[in-house]
Amino acid sequence: MMTRTFLFPSGLADAAGIQVVEASSSSGFNEIILIGRNYSSISGVSVGKRQFRHRWTIPSKKSRAQNLSRANFCTLIRASVFGPELSYELADQLNAWIVPAPPEPVQFPRKNLNMKFAVLLMRSAYEAVDDLDFIPMNKFQQRFWKLRQSELEPYTLQYKPLKVKYGDLTDPLYFDFISFSQFATISQEMQNGEVVFQEKIGANGETQVVRRDGNLTDNSKLPMAFIKRAGDVIYQRLVEGFEDQSFNAPSPLAEGSSFDSGVQNVLQILVDQGYALKATVDQVTPSSDSLGGKFRVKVDGGATLWGLQTLVSRRASVLPTFDTLAVGGFLRACKKRATYKIRYSDTSVEELWTVTV
Repeated sequence: MMTRTFLFPSGLADAAGIQVVEASSSSGFNEIILIGRNYSSISGVSVGKRQFRHRWTIPSKKSRAQNLSRANFCTLIRASVFGPELSYELADQLNAWIVPAPPEPVQFPRKNLNMKFAVLLMRSAYEAVDDLDFIPMNKFQQRFWKLRQSELEPYTLQYKPLKVKYGDLTDPLYFDFISFSQFATISQEMQNGEVVFQEKIGANGETQVVRRDGNLTDNSKLPMAFIKRAGDVIYQRLVEGFEDQSFNAPSPLAEGSSFDSGVQNVLQILVDQGYALKATVDQVTPSSDSLGGKFRVKVDGGATLWGLQTLVSRRASVLPTFDTLAVGGFLRACKKRATYKIRYSDTSVEELWTVTV
């Protein structure tokens, strides 16, 4: 046997405590064993409290069968080791391979949220889950409640002597916790999403058969579908209003119009409603045809700062970055395609956006 680390970017295998061991067999096939140590929550077969082990059998060089390419094998490793497909990309390539440590508590005061706006955000995410039909909603509510209860005590202890106002969505500490719990549940349930199921409706125990959209039967498509659906619902409510409250979000722009001012207006609504201390758009670089381009969003003191970092550390497939959901919904309404990468610190989140037609 020999240890190989070339399957990972230089230095990352050692930093992650990962070994790739190859053992030849008489049948002309090699067995690849991936062994890692430094992770507390990883998909795969558990080998001790903080270890994991994965095996693949692939054709050897001497075999007539087609060899698995290095690129495909790296993809296979990432999919197996790091869990389900993610709906986001980290700007820091080191974090893209190594699971970050859980965050410390947020050490500075944040704004109180507007109650109706907080409800708008939470309900939009909930309705996006309902629309995608991958879990009965009565079952989702049960899983949500159980996860929330399991996380409540450690979160409370983490923030002592501060007191979390549980049940009060205007409290940034509670909103951070409850939105984390919601998105953690969504991420977990997407991995084993159901295609056909019975769902309880009404108070008398009636049920109905629910079948998922045929274009979304692959669970790996659910994270991005959720991000799009939740973002579209949030933006629509910012434009049309929610529970008798108006937010005056910008309407979709005419073709060829600059989008950066509209993005800033959407972000300012979130700031005015208490979601963040400050949110700015800068480093705007238009494309040569002026129809797309790049820009950076920086959100200081966001209401989901702790939850975002915690879910990244757990390799969750969706994150409670409601600002990216709202901005994405706005850009799609403007007939723009957009992707972004995330970078974060203890006080802020940066999103590096690329927009095309």
